[in-house]
Amino acid sequence: MAEELREIRSRIDLVDLVGQKVSLRRAGKHWKGLCPFHDDRNPSFYVSRELGRYTCWSCGEKGDAFTWVMKTQNLDFSEALRQLAKLAGVELRRRGRPKESQEQDRSAMDAALEFFRREFGRSSTARAYTEGRGLDEATIEGWEIGYAPDHGDALAATLQRAGQPLAECKKLFLVDQDSSGGYFDRFRGRLMFPIRDERGELVAFGGRLLGDGQPKYINSGDTPLFRKSRVLYGLDRAKDALAKSRQAVLVEGYLDVIACHRAGLTAALASLGTSLTEDHAKLLRRWCERVIVLYDSDAAGLKATRRAIDVLAPEGLVVRVARLPAGDDPDTLLRRSGPAELCRAVDEAVPPLDFEIDELLRTTNPEDPLFWPEAARVLAGAPSNLDIERHLVKLAALFPGPKDPIEAQRALRRDVGEARRRLRPPSSAGRQPPQPTIGAVSRLASAELSGAEAIVFAALLDEDLREPAWQALHLPELFQTRVAETVAAAILAAFPSTPPDGSPALWLPDLESESVRMVLTDLTFESRIGILSSELVHDSIERLEGDTERRSLRQLRTEEMGEEALVEYAARLRQLKSKPIHQ
Repeated sequence: MAEELREIRSRIDLVDLVGQKVSLRRAGKHWKGLCPFHDDRNPSFYVSRELGRYTCWSCGEKGDAFTWVMKTQNLDFSEALRQLAKLAGVELRRRGRPKESQEQDRSAMDAALEFFRREFGRSSTARAYTEGRGLDEATIEGWEIGYAPDHGDALAATLQRAGQPLAECKKLFLVDQDSSGGYFDRFRGRLMFPIRDERGELVAFGGRLLGDGQPKYINSGDTPLFRKSRVLYGLDRAKDALAKSRQAVLVEGYLDVIACHRAGLTAALASLGTSLTEDHAKLLRRWCERVIVLYDSDAAGLKATRRAIDVLAPEGLVVRVARLPAGDDPDTLLRRSGPAELCRAVDEAVPPLDFEIDELLRTTNPEDPLFWPEAARVLAGAPSNLDIERHLVKLAALFPGPKDPIEAQRALRRDVGEARRRLRPPSSAGRQPPQPTIGAVSRLASAELSGAEAIVFAALLDEDLREPAWQALHLPELFQTRVAETVAAAILAAFPSTPPDGSPALWLPDLESESVRMVLTDLTFESRIGILSSELVHDSIERLEGDTERRSLRQLRTEEMGEEALVEYAARLRQLKSKPIHQ
């Protein structure tokens, strides 16, 4: 893999790649343009062909060809790798299952979809159900809705006649095996929904039972093609809307997704019969910044809503909650009241804190003694004091204590303070506060370097000046800033015996720390360094050595010196005075 990555980087010109989306113009040895990651009106986005890196001095976005493709096209690393390999003409070695097995699996899935679609046309039960749900022919065709007949082995027999190995079809959750070794259908008597990944590849099926019994819904289990915790139903169709609005509408089921799309909410998608997972949240984060949770209004839906908030918020997503009338889900609301009402529910979505307070007011009378401790607990978890104050004003009018609004707010504020103290984790006395990483403050980190330190590290990025700079990294206690020590250690860890070889675009990825890569990237764009020369690099190294000597001498002077130490001090002082100090 490392060789393939290096080969791809050597063949990809980042200026050409970025230039396909951003208008770039030369700025010295770099290229600059308007940053695509924020509303940039004064060009602050720089690209270095030499480093194979880009950086924005306004919003802080940084990366290489891989991060560029991932962020601008909402791809994961493996997808970006495949795309860049194709662009670079690099053939990736096959890993995991052979290509032939994957093609066989996809062929079996396509055959199953064809079977379900054909059976839908033959089933009056399935057609009557979809008609009752308000699904027209265009919707049924567009969403490829099918039907699994209610007899045991119709799909198994069809797959076998088509030459599909049933043992492999079992792994795809299409068929199962009885105690005698015979095969029978996994899905029976169900309306069938094909599940596609974000690339539009058919990876699984979901089925809704049309008769009596349980479970009402079943989905394919995890298969060689499918991991349910990493797929969102409808994402393949929602991608364009997500790219424009950067906002998703998250619902519970297939029919809810379809209802939202019919109502014009084309950024709607759903998790697959399972609680929303961190992987789902990470997938959403690639596509949007804001998520409207539009779950059912029943008790299970409310519980799922709270769980979704807890999963989405830590990923940095802005979460809002849309409320539906009692007893409704998106599908029933659309059929009963039309698309305008469904869209209005989404437009009126509220922050999680408002949702919790509204839900408390809906379910508990403020005259109930249990109401106020719960209200204080909810407000104690508010993201800011401003949010608390906003709700205190509203709740004070309902407070059973003082009738004066100001006094009521003070009493409530005391209750919230006590609730916050109860929620606070055990005392952290004695713990050190977390230190910011270099990556979090890379621009500040590069600014922390002394001028001489910055020149030495910048020289490492120049093939003609790299050797003496790399040799200098081995000198003991050469650097005086923690940033410089960290960067030097990272470089020597990756290249302990010989200096890096070739363009920085090829070897910077070998550094284990992205934060160190970011500091070095910042250096190449720094105006304070100017034009490097061999003389400037050697002068900088000598200056750093002189600074090291001075620090050592100051340490000696502060210690109690015996006769030997005095002799050593005098000799080193004479040696230091004989060296010029380069400014």
